[in-house]
Amino acid sequence: TRTYNWNLGWVNAAPDGYTRAFVGINGQWPLPAITANIGDTIKINLVNNLGNETTALHFHGLHQGNTTFEDGAAMVSQCPIAPGQTFVYQFTLKQSGTYWYHAHVGGQYLDGFRGPITIRDNRALANYGRIDGEYTLSLTDLYHVEAPYLVNYFLSANNYNGAEPVPDAALINEGQNAKFDITPGKTYMFHVVNMGALAGQFLQFDQHNMTIIEADGVYTQPYQVSQIFVAVAQRYTVLITAKPSNCQNFAIVSQFLTDMFDSSSTPAGQQATCTAYLVYNSAAPLPTPFTLKVQPWDDTQLVPWDRQPMWDSANVNYVYLTVDFAQNDWGSTRAAVNGLTYIPQKVPTFFSALTAPAAYQMNPQIYGQVNAQVLQYGQVVEVDLNNHDSRAHPFHLHGHEFQIINRAGNEPQWPGLYSTPAAPMRRDVVVVYPGVGVTIRFIANNPGVWLFHCHTEFHVEAGMTATFIEAPDVMVAGNPYVPTSHKSVCDAQGIPRKGNAGGNSKNWLDLSNANTEPSQTYFGALINPPAVNPYTGPS
Repeated sequence: TRTYNWNLGWVNAAPDGYTRAFVGINGQWPLPAITANIGDTIKINLVNNLGNETTALHFHGLHQGNTTFEDGAAMVSQCPIAPGQTFVYQFTLKQSGTYWYHAHVGGQYLDGFRGPITIRDNRALANYGRIDGEYTLSLTDLYHVEAPYLVNYFLSANNYNGAEPVPDAALINEGQNAKFDITPGKTYMFHVVNMGALAGQFLQFDQHNMTIIEADGVYTQPYQVSQIFVAVAQRYTVLITAKPSNCQNFAIVSQFLTDMFDSSSTPAGQQATCTAYLVYNSAAPLPTPFTLKVQPWDDTQLVPWDRQPMWDSANVNYVYLTVDFAQNDWGSTRAAVNGLTYIPQKVPTFFSALTAPAAYQMNPQIYGQVNAQVLQYGQVVEVDLNNHDSRAHPFHLHGHEFQIINRAGNEPQWPGLYSTPAAPMRRDVVVVYPGVGVTIRFIANNPGVWLFHCHTEFHVEAGMTATFIEAPDVMVAGNPYVPTSHKSVCDAQGIPRKGNAGGNSKNWLDLSNANTEPSQTYFGALINPPAVNPYTGPS
């Protein structure tokens, strides 16, 4: 077991020269990477000493088989963790590759509660030849304003055009000018992870090709590229082979995809690119950064190492979802899935599923306005996701990887996939392009409660989320052991652990107490919000 004792508190830092507070761990920011081996057990003793905010911690891409209650999404798989409370996460690593951890409450990971996870499986890596060194390279989008104020402004009537707040700077490894020491002739494995909130990023190593060997925890047939595009929450492992001599150093450049940025919201002085370096010779000068020229990108060209064919069965469960935006009756920009915005309920969805009588647990109605889709164990589920919005959305499924079966794309930069490959690419974040759709398949073999949401953090906050209630009958029959801390944090805040969405355990179909309207005074994870938001929009 690898045990981490993490004390959360605020830490000042200035990664781009502007000082602001970040969520630190044990007085440090940037946050530590979790590095482990497949089969290890991870135990995190998390103490919330933020003082004014709740928290909850998600381990992105880890499927949490039999431990859905460790998935870390607030009001879904657990109650939020109030200041002063201790919470224990414990789970066994059954996957390997590149993942990340981040807060899953109120947009809080914008404030720096995010870090990489790399899990090693030497048997899987043996397929790719000699690997001499290993690095992690994170891509993030830095905001100078803290998350509660950005989220409140974004969802307020003052944000009349619904534009998302735009980041101030691109960062590599939470800073600028990161250096990676390189020895001539060696092969290096880079774990690339986009831990940002809004911006997809392009990444290129000057005069060094990358060979992709893993995407979102799925090992691939080697695929060589000169540039990659990494959407928010996506990951790649790439190999680069060093040049034979050490006479010069080379730049690495990351660059925001600015399509998501409303020009009215782009901050003055924005740094939309970030530079890092491959350092062959510390005595030689660092090169001038090159100008990155964007190339077309299609991640469906990747082929999984195991070449699994399209998952199929005699009774596929077809789920049809549309996503769009609209202003509600008080002028808030809300996202909708099949016409309904996601609203967290009085009871975390997991506890509703856990405590519901057998007669009700498969009934989506009892879960309230969380856009519930109830799945039967073992089904092949095909999700047809149609994007009625004018922007792209990186959709993430908790608890699973999925196959990309079909994806429309009508721009040269983003080619579509119109016939299902013999071995469809699998991952856990897929970009659905503007005005078109994507079709994915997964197997409902992981009983639990799993979100399916856009990973643009402002869109999560606006309700662009559905909930898969997966085989709750099988989950309950397995008699899951819910750890003590998971109960005590709920009880201390008076959050019920049984009943339907509204906390009614006498009449499961009476949802009169369920939440149906978003709060007009919402400040994300902030507990005692100000009377007036100090942030009044981009200046």
